[in-house]
Amino acid sequence: MRIPTHRRVSGLSMNMTPMIDVTFLLIIFFLVSSHLAKQENNVQLELPITQTGIDSELSNQHPTATVHVLPDGSLQMGGQPISLENAQRAIAARHAETPGGLRVRIRTDRNVPYSVIAKLLRACTQAGTNDVVFAVFDETP
Repeated sequence: MRIPTHRRVSGLSMNMTPMIDVTFLLIIFFLVSSHLAKQENNVQLELPITQTGIDSELSNQHPTATVHVLPDGSLQMGGQPISLENAQRAIAARHAETPGGLRVRIRTDRNVPYSVIAKLLRACTQAGTNDVVFAVFDETP
């Protein structure tokens, strides 16, 4: 029996195709999610003016649902018009599935009467969340 004279030079190799596929999927996921996050702030509102408050960088540590209150008093969530009852149901559902609770961020026009905001605050409380913040415009230089 003859001993083979050539050795296998290639050795073991890894198939990189699945890793490249996963990398591209992650890139697409982050691009889409960042685009959706930017869309939440596309609603043009004249935010209330304040001189004190919490910096938004500090408040982004919790899962947040954003509710827009338009100048005519109508509500939007996720870029879609929504009734007060449906907003309460959506907040309750997200609050139930979020460990540690859900923060509700209210972006309202400064000319909206407080009676509309009071109803929304009551709906948030009935949905089970007490962590409510308002998006405001900081006037300090």
